[in-house]
Amino acid sequence: MHKWVVFVFLTCLQLWPNSVEASALKFCTTAKKGSNKRDALNRACHDLKLNSSVINCVVTEDRMSCLRKLIANEADFTVLEPEDLLVTTLNYVDSNILITHELKQYPDNYTQYDVEMVAIVRNNFDNSWVTTNKKLCYIGFETGQMRVNYHYHYTSYFEKWIINRECDTNKTLLENRIADLSQHFESACIAGPWTLDSTFDGELKSKYRNLCALCGNPNGCYEGDRFYGMQGAIQCLLEVVGDIAWLSRSDASRYFSELASYGYSLLCPDGMFMPLSVNKTCTWIAEPRSVIAVRSDAVERVINKIADMNDAGKKFYPVIHASYKFSHLVNLTTPVDAEGYMKRFAGFLSSKVHSNCREARTIRWCVASNAEASKCGWMQAAAVGVDIEPRISCIQQLDRQAALRAVRDDRCDIFVAKPEEELHARSMNLTPIAHLISNKDLDANRFAAIVRKDAKFMSFAELKGAKACFTGYKSVGWNAFFSILRNGSSDVDCSDTRAMARFFGDSCVQRINESDASVPESLYRLCNQTKFDRKLGPEENAFKCLMSGGDVAFVNISAVKKYFSTFGMFGMNYKLLCENETLENPEPCFLAETTMGSVLANKNASNVKKEDIFLMLLALDRFFGKTHDRETPMFSLYGPFEGESDVIFPDRTMHLQKYARDLRHGRTYEDVLVSLQEKIECKSSSVALSFSLLLVSALAIFSQLLVSL
Repeated sequence: MHKWVVFVFLTCLQLWPNSVEASALKFCTTAKKGSNKRDALNRACHDLKLNSSVINCVVTEDRMSCLRKLIANEADFTVLEPEDLLVTTLNYVDSNILITHELKQYPDNYTQYDVEMVAIVRNNFDNSWVTTNKKLCYIGFETGQMRVNYHYHYTSYFEKWIINRECDTNKTLLENRIADLSQHFESACIAGPWTLDSTFDGELKSKYRNLCALCGNPNGCYEGDRFYGMQGAIQCLLEVVGDIAWLSRSDASRYFSELASYGYSLLCPDGMFMPLSVNKTCTWIAEPRSVIAVRSDAVERVINKIADMNDAGKKFYPVIHASYKFSHLVNLTTPVDAEGYMKRFAGFLSSKVHSNCREARTIRWCVASNAEASKCGWMQAAAVGVDIEPRISCIQQLDRQAALRAVRDDRCDIFVAKPEEELHARSMNLTPIAHLISNKDLDANRFAAIVRKDAKFMSFAELKGAKACFTGYKSVGWNAFFSILRNGSSDVDCSDTRAMARFFGDSCVQRINESDASVPESLYRLCNQTKFDRKLGPEENAFKCLMSGGDVAFVNISAVKKYFSTFGMFGMNYKLLCENETLENPEPCFLAETTMGSVLANKNASNVKKEDIFLMLLALDRFFGKTHDRETPMFSLYGPFEGESDVIFPDRTMHLQKYARDLRHGRTYEDVLVSLQEKIECKSSSVALSFSLLLVSALAIFSQLLVSL
């Protein structure tokens, strides 16, 4: 028996290394935006698994998810972009990865890098470093809508190199940048959007007119200008309009001979001039290529397997091709860490260590859970990778109420609040900086009063005495109806709980504090008859309350329809009640329409700080929202995070905007909040009213006694 055990043990020991070696490597990847792109990736992964068992795919939503999986030992290797490499070098990102391969877009005999930035200047410069009072042809600050080009990301590097920053605390970071350019150069053409905040964009262009003076249309300075973008900046030089331009070598090189005949040369980072005809790079900044990044303990296996597959028909290539454009993989002679790899590219690392101001501005972002803290941390890292300023600092609080208090007390700068939290937040002196918007009609947050189709109610007034179902106390539906009730009559009690209890019969207000003696029992008596489903949200449970004996439910129509339309219950049996259906053209049947939520800040924050926050949010939306500059998304601002929904931002969010007044399907929730904040005459409680009358009578009697004396 003992001999048999020893034999089995020794056999397993001999086979164990081979079994580990035989296990499939996990390649983490993400699809380009668009369902057809994801389908192509899934097909490539399926074919890889079918034809080979040495590599399996792990498909995620974005590249930061793949980086997290590498760190957590849930994947062995992935493709990283230049900005991802920067993230791996941050102190708070604990990564242990090496670079093994480059994804080259051009043949091996192509000597230059895929992306290089150069400075072209007119030969009449008195001194190579005297760029002051020259005329600038510039590719712009933002990509706009006509052309997405990541080269815009490197314009700030050129500015930081030649201009000393002023950093006026009374100006936003963006305006400081523009003011410095305006003061340094005599004139320029910087066409296209300077910021995605169109109002602020117009203000800046009116204030710094010399930066539009060289444009084809100086008054417009718009995206359609003939000197806009990379080709526009080249044309600006060819028409002998400007003295200096910051360009992509690949775009400009085809015009080198023509530019040389007009008297232009390359300005090198060391201050020397170089003829355009010389076959040397004179590069200021070169962008690293996309790379294969591998966990350090899997490097040898990955190199061997990719080499094996290369000889066996490149079965692995279609998987990468489904997400990235490249001609071939180049195996690095020796695997190197991310920082060592980036040092091979001129100026790239140094371009990231510059700060716009000596005292860097930071936005303190409050979060209210471990999941939010994790997502905020990765958002912070991704923002550093693409050089978004101000920088983000994530501050975790105990819960959502604590987060709101932290913003009120100036311990945080912003917090993303839900619509039902906004009334309380505004009473704490908080104000929205940006609203979270969904353009999909099915995702709109439209709240209404729902009744049965055979109900006799013809107006809100006829709901008096009805059994009402609410998603919660101070919920959107509660606040919207109370504002209508209060504004419709001065006979309504000032207290919303007393007013609603007197108007309705037995009701069910979910999550109301039943232990509070001031809360009328009628507001939760109906809840005892409703069998709530813990798996459902408050909207669906409020609708179940209506099905279980209620007369009216105040709910989010979209949420209810999405759930109950599958059972055919909503359209067949229920309808929206209008405020007054006896009118020929009744008012819209929505009580209110809300955004997905709001980014709140302290109302007393300076206008400069509020604008800095808004511009930072727009940058996050631009790089990590529904659009992105690279072929695949780096980080997903919206959508599930690590399998959890609605982390920081609701999943259904599509973009951010400054104002909510564009939503006009009836009253906006903004109108409701303003209405509830207005001080109006309303009825006091019976006790308070009796006491007031008694006090008035007593004062009158006392006055008469004084007169008689």
